Amino acid sequence: MAEIYDRARCLIDGEWLTPTGPVVHVVDPFTEMMIGEVADAGAELVDTAVRSAESAHHHWCRTDVDERAQVLDRAADLLERDGEAIAALVSREMGMPISLARVTQAQLPASVMRATARSARTFGWTQDIDGATLLRRGSGVVGAITPWNMPVHQIVAKAAAAIAAGSTVVLKASEMTPYDAEALAGLFLEAGLPPGVFNVVTGVGPTTGAALAGHHALAHMSFTGSVTAGRAVAELAGRGLTRCTLELGGKSPAVILPDADLGAAVPGAIASGLVNSGQACNATTRLLVPRSMAGEIADRVRAAVAEHTPGDPSDQHTRQGPLVSARQRDRVLEYITDAVDSGGELLTGSGKPYDGLPTGFFVEPTVIAGLDENARAVREEIFGPVIVVQTYTDLDDAVRIANDSAYGLSAEVWSEDTDGARAVAARLDVGQVKINGVRTRNRPAVPFGGVKNSGYGRELGTLGIEEFTDVTAVMA
Repeated sequence: MAEIYDRARCLIDGEWLTPTGPVVHVVDPFTEMMIGEVADAGAELVDTAVRSAESAHHHWCRTDVDERAQVLDRAADLLERDGEAIAALVSREMGMPISLARVTQAQLPASVMRATARSARTFGWTQDIDGATLLRRGSGVVGAITPWNMPVHQIVAKAAAAIAAGSTVVLKASEMTPYDAEALAGLFLEAGLPPGVFNVVTGVGPTTGAALAGHHALAHMSFTGSVTAGRAVAELAGRGLTRCTLELGGKSPAVILPDADLGAAVPGAIASGLVNSGQACNATTRLLVPRSMAGEIADRVRAAVAEHTPGDPSDQHTRQGPLVSARQRDRVLEYITDAVDSGGELLTGSGKPYDGLPTGFFVEPTVIAGLDENARAVREEIFGPVIVVQTYTDLDDAVRIANDSAYGLSAEVWSEDTDGARAVAARLDVGQVKINGVRTRNRPAVPFGGVKNSGYGRELGTLGIEEFTDVTAVMA
């Protein structure tokens, strides 16, 4: 029988607590079996956690910057030590292939911690401008609400920056992935982070999440999730004039220019679109190709997708795991059905529940061509292994189509001419552009965030630290 974990715990002021509120089951999306449970902490425990973080901030904001950075360096060492176990835990919680989990939920978060520590040591804590000295300091208590799709990385992206800034944190991780948050909290304690600097509360968004987002003692609220939930978080935070960082959805284009190396561009763009079964906010789920090359590229798309056969996420050779839940699987299948009914052509995929494995919330990798620019599958974030192909006539048309979106998180440009690709990148209304297959995970100090409905504010690097600081201008 598969191991069932104890109920997920809260961490408040350095003490572990097991909440007793309403319970949600944690389900392994591959076996479809319950592996644990998480209880709603509720408003009272949220308040206790915020008060703990508020008290800890008075000391932590005055702690030497290098000492704060050393804690992050030690935590990175510990995360690498336990990386295999944490990657396996994430894989079991939400179905991420173990090979991807090792890279993005162990190696990448450790790299982010170290990059943040380096940024903190060189950050402009003081700056002279026009006869004044600008002093930057940790702003206070940061509320952090993180999603299930890249759970450890998303926690670290927020917490490391806040800790480096001299702020303190109250985290509510997704109720679907609570155990990796607990494991990471333990590593922070082991690394020597003082009690109260990093706190964890468990539960669901409408209760525990809402209590955190609306708490009047927060200095900053950092949220990653859907546009709908982001609006709700911002509204709650706004009642107390709490500043927000919102990292929301995406419908990212991969623009393949006519001179691109198709042997690299097509598999690369497909891999970016199908990463984590498409459950990534910056997944390139729109493939923009020259109309004159659409037929050739379609053949290459089918060959590339064939390398992403669904499989057991614990198998190191698996590139595509299940979706996080039956609900998410059914939602994705509904989008595919609607796209086909709207005249779309399935280049790959069947639009039916995947029956190649006895269990698991799987959807076959699906690529759809021939849709109108206003089709739902083109306009809306599906958050599954579904890519739409859009054709363009010339460069201006490609830029127009790429920018014709309510989102503006990320994009890719593929071209043999790097300078030409940079010129196209400069015309795209997004927060980040990757050229010829560069990966976000390879640039842990580069700021990440979006425009339009993809949110505002930035994570990672010096801009990520700056989010959680206040400025005092001293004039003499």
